[in-house]
Amino acid sequence: MSMSLPVSLGGPTRAAKPERHIVASLFAKATTKLRLATAIAALWLIVVPIAGAAADVQISAARAAALKECSRLAALYPTNDWGNTDIYVYRSCMPRHGQKE
Repeated sequence: MSMSLPVSLGGPTRAAKPERHIVASLFAKATTKLRLATAIAALWLIVVPIAGAAADVQISAARAAALKECSRLAALYPTNDWGNTDIYVYRSCMPRHGQKE
């Protein structure tokens, strides 16, 4: 009794080729959509001015002094040595001077 193997077990089948084309087509469509979204976002950032950057904002002398002192205090705790301590020091310092963060 001899058993013969089907021909399809020895090599690629025809069903695999259309699946590859479907996957490649879906990947190409997703890549195109991503590129289009990136281009639109880049154009949007170029066209729409950022309100804070475009405005000519003056700050009070009290706020400038608070920023200077609180930044100096926070600089005593570098992130690579102290983790998040610097931002907590800064955030606790600003209200003591009557200022927002």
